Amino acid sequence: MKKRLLIFFAVILAAVFTVCGSAAMAEEDGNLAINGGFERTAENTELPEGWFYEAWETDPAEGYAMRSEDDGGTAYLWSAGNDVRLCQTIEVKAKSYYKLTCRVRTEDVAGGAGANVSVVGSLAASEGVYGTNGWQTLELVGKTGKKQTELTVCARIGGYGAEASGSAWFDDFSVEFLEDFSGDAADFSSASAEVETAGEYADGEIPYLAESCMALFLAACLMFYFYQRFILRADTLTGVALHERFALACILFGAFLLRGLLSLLVYGHPTDISCFMAWSNALAENGPAAFYTSGMFADYPPGYMYVLWLTGSIAKMLGLTYGSAGYVLLTKMPAILADLGAAYLVYQMAAKRGTSLGKAEGSGTLALVLAAVVAFNPAMAFISGGWGQIDQVLTLLLVAVVALFLKKKVILAGLVYGAAILVKPQALMAGPLFAAAYFAYGKDEGWKGLLRTLAAVVSAVAALFVLSLPFRGGQEPLWFLEKLLGTATSYPYASIEAFNLFALLGGNWADVNQTPFLFSFKIWGTILICLSVAFSAFLYLKGRKREPHALTLSLAFLLTAIFMLGHYMHERYLFPALLLLLVAFIAYGDRRIFISFAWLTCSLLFNSLMAIVIVDHQQARGMTYDIVTAAGSLLNLGGFAYLTYTCCDILLRRRKHPAFCEKTPERPQPSNELPKPVDAKLHFTKRDQLYCIALTAAYAVIALINLGTTTAPETPWYGQAGETYEIEFGQAAEIAEIRVFGGLYTGSILLRAEDGTEYTYTEENGDMFRWKDIAGDVPATTTGFTLSVTDGTVWFNELAFFDAAGNYIPATAEGNAAALFDEPEEVPETPSYLNGMYFDELYHARTAYEHLHGLSPYENSHPPLGKVFIMLGIAIFGMNAFGWRIIGTLFGIGMVPILYVFAKRLFKKSDYALLASFLFAFDFMHFTQTRIATIDVYGVFFILLMYYYMYQYYRMNFFSDGLQKTLRPLALAGIFFGLGAASKWICFYAGAGLAVIFFTSLVQRYLEYRRFRNSEDETLRKAVKPFWSNALRTCIWCCAFYILIPAAIYLLSYLPYVLSVDRYGIKEIWGIQEFMFSYHSGLTATHSYQSPWWQWPLLIRPMWYYVGYDVAPGNISTISAMGNPAVWWVCSAATGVVVYSLLRGKRKGDSELFVLLVGLLANYLPWILISRCTFIYHFFASVPFILLITVYALQKKEEQDARYAKLKWIWMAAALALFALFYPVISGAECARAYVSFLEWLPSWTFMGV
Repeated sequence: MKKRLLIFFAVILAAVFTVCGSAAMAEEDGNLAINGGFERTAENTELPEGWFYEAWETDPAEGYAMRSEDDGGTAYLWSAGNDVRLCQTIEVKAKSYYKLTCRVRTEDVAGGAGANVSVVGSLAASEGVYGTNGWQTLELVGKTGKKQTELTVCARIGGYGAEASGSAWFDDFSVEFLEDFSGDAADFSSASAEVETAGEYADGEIPYLAESCMALFLAACLMFYFYQRFILRADTLTGVALHERFALACILFGAFLLRGLLSLLVYGHPTDISCFMAWSNALAENGPAAFYTSGMFADYPPGYMYVLWLTGSIAKMLGLTYGSAGYVLLTKMPAILADLGAAYLVYQMAAKRGTSLGKAEGSGTLALVLAAVVAFNPAMAFISGGWGQIDQVLTLLLVAVVALFLKKKVILAGLVYGAAILVKPQALMAGPLFAAAYFAYGKDEGWKGLLRTLAAVVSAVAALFVLSLPFRGGQEPLWFLEKLLGTATSYPYASIEAFNLFALLGGNWADVNQTPFLFSFKIWGTILICLSVAFSAFLYLKGRKREPHALTLSLAFLLTAIFMLGHYMHERYLFPALLLLLVAFIAYGDRRIFISFAWLTCSLLFNSLMAIVIVDHQQARGMTYDIVTAAGSLLNLGGFAYLTYTCCDILLRRRKHPAFCEKTPERPQPSNELPKPVDAKLHFTKRDQLYCIALTAAYAVIALINLGTTTAPETPWYGQAGETYEIEFGQAAEIAEIRVFGGLYTGSILLRAEDGTEYTYTEENGDMFRWKDIAGDVPATTTGFTLSVTDGTVWFNELAFFDAAGNYIPATAEGNAAALFDEPEEVPETPSYLNGMYFDELYHARTAYEHLHGLSPYENSHPPLGKVFIMLGIAIFGMNAFGWRIIGTLFGIGMVPILYVFAKRLFKKSDYALLASFLFAFDFMHFTQTRIATIDVYGVFFILLMYYYMYQYYRMNFFSDGLQKTLRPLALAGIFFGLGAASKWICFYAGAGLAVIFFTSLVQRYLEYRRFRNSEDETLRKAVKPFWSNALRTCIWCCAFYILIPAAIYLLSYLPYVLSVDRYGIKEIWGIQEFMFSYHSGLTATHSYQSPWWQWPLLIRPMWYYVGYDVAPGNISTISAMGNPAVWWVCSAATGVVVYSLLRGKRKGDSELFVLLVGLLANYLPWILISRCTFIYHFFASVPFILLITVYALQKKEEQDARYAKLKWIWMAAALALFALFYPVISGAECARAYVSFLEWLPSWTFMGV
């Protein structure tokens, strides 16, 4: 017995030790990676167990991975210039620290990110190992993102956009959870990688193309603003800047913040930033001596390596984790500081320019403006702060060479030029012109000049030798020359994403020896570069006698010409020309030089954006990208042609088009009295009553016609899985069609006829409250059916059978199934939108029904109030099409008089109030979007009201009108804001516009207070004295009007949730808000009728809601949401013209235009920042504002020229004619297919679904 007990305990102990030993082996000091030692091979593969293989190029000839028996089991990776990785996905905790460690040895690893450990989906990676090395340890510490639960780690050769070659063996791969980490951790969240795998986009699809075009447009607007507001104005040259030094500090600080933000948003060009980080880290660890002999890929010469040595040492001293956001920012810092230095340099030069024109202390306004032009230059900011490249460092060195040469410090200039070559070899592009300048200098100065020229050459060569010496490391004495030549020719292509002449001819990434016409790209490039050099030298030699800065302008021309016409060009090689052009502009004062600078800024920005997109989206190459390349090339070449004309005109013909020549528009003198109290009366005349009532009534009739049937089957029948019912016809009938009007449940049924014919139907969420045809193609002859519920629970309000002629066949059933046939009079001849739901009614009208009956709400991606309004219609008229649409339609009808009143208050004229309301009434979007039971109508309705009352407030003045009187419109605007926000979140965007208008009004009151507080007029002093108390009381009331009351309205809108069967509480309601935010911010679903924001005003892609094919032969019924071309096209163009006129200063703004523009921007601009799937109906809230802006502009035109009076009547007639023309496709009215086809004016207009 004892022996058996001993054996038993021995077995137990052995089991315990086995389990503990297994756990210890599995943990391996907390290792979360499976098979981290690569001891085991997966079945049927050569890969280690628990690991999977990925690569950018999946062809085995480009790279592969396998388990190797070396050293007891390792992971072996080989790459032929690819990004290959062996990966494992591990469960992790959100917002937690993890440490990756791994041992690696390498053989002939070169290029890109080297051999490393990294995290897939982010740009977090360890330092790379290059060349041939024995075993060494890699380490990477990072933090997971919010809600991140998985982490895919990998052993890797290469990186995102940083492909590498060679062989690497990995062992002892470990992933450990860290309780805490005090250092700088890398970002492990998937959002940190601004790259996607090629598979996420269709071939030929270019990611971020719309955003890049928008960036180009905004850059052009910014440059245009600088040009119109400052470069043309005489007061820019003569104006005095207040607190000049402080203003300059603010500009530089703002520029730094901008680039810092860009660094956080854009990790950087994956190849460039990875190389810079790897080089800085290697230099900090090992110094310069063995840098170029270590086997690490390093295609830059030693000049900039000194800077990276410094940044790497600082990172090491600060304990920054390699690859972290802090490390990246520090790596970009030299380029960012170079941008700030360039801005300060321009400021100093412009200040001296002002002094030369006779202003004793320099031109503060000019200097600050040009400093801001550099500080906020979008191309410069993106390339330094976003991309992470160092072109500005090279540019400053070239500018320094020019400045020193012009000061006749020619030897020092040669020294700096030698350093510039070692920073970036593209400095050699400037060499021929510098040689011509030195030749002319030597000729002018005689033998002393020749000696100094020789000394300058010696100093340049000495700089090359001396700066390269610490990096020699036992190499040949002239090793750096090979490095310079290798760098300059390392990409043997006609164009490397440079949008230039060769790219236009199809030479982007084409072999340089390819022949486009007669000669190869290389020969053509050589010829054109030689011609460019010769012509730039000619320009310089002709222009230098009159203006020393001919060298600056000629150099800018040369660098631009080589970029545009040469081979081996990269997208950023145009960069140095920008600062040189701005310096030349300061010297010459010719506005055309600034235009060239602005033009090339925009084209360079677009070129750079496309280059950084394409590097990680190779699938985007195709016809579309070729078109983009051609367009970008034409844009660049157009700028080059304009610069060529400008340089020839200035340097050869000696003609100038001076800047700062336009007389500053006279500003209205500040009033010496406060505004008079506002007349709040609307002054509604009998004509107004006639116009408003007649238009509203006419539109109401049109809107209510064929809105929907007022009856529908409403008696529900519920069937549970396993139940069977008998349906009888009384006599044999041939069944050709079966329709069902379903409810909210989901389940499946089987209908079996006597002859054995079976029909199955699955009721889904999208089938509720509309007629669905469930019969198959085979008719059945039977006296009845057996109905079996096979799955779930079904909810049918009515079931209907028809013969081949379309005749209704009466049926009966026993028990509760009798409800299936108790409303035969509600069975329509033809199912259509008139008697059933379509589009998002399936969500919003359904949820309204659930609110009415206390059910758990299905749709909660929007606030409830809009669905509560829909619920009111259902409560009054029943659950039928008319019931769920009527309230929205009434709101749409109500918009007409609201817009009439708004326009009357704005324009003070009945005719223009009629024009605005008439055009809005007969806009297609207004008609369609208010006749469908969705919630957009309520949001737009309340937006109109909140801006109507905010406009009233903006025109008031609590000094003149009294505080109490101003609070009424302010309160009403707040209440309608609350109602709108509780209907749809777009009203929060609109609410931001209200805040802008409110605080602008408050600032105006403050300026009046400052102007009159010390007035000699006692009445004025008394009037403005209560400013602070009035302002404080107004702000306190605003807290109630715009925070407390809207919050109360918003919470009360959730009353149906509280009263539902689920009895929602505050916690659950807050959870809905989190879901809404997550849903709208993270929505990635696509739709065939989606359209981005920039397409909406152009009516590129209408939204197709409904089609009915069950109509007369050759006919169709369809509903699409779009704008009336007479409204949208005209108003979009007119709004653009108004904004353009404002930017040019040719139109003075007033309170009306200010409120309308703010309203437009508040409702439209947020959509630019939204990356989710969007549709044309999202423009609905912006339509009233572009319409009112256009009516405003037309009124101003009529005031100047009475002949414009006829236009409003012509415009209304055109809008009404188009409404009648397109009525069938926006209303669902049956019409001929040929007619609908005729209305598809653009290829993207699809109204028939076929």
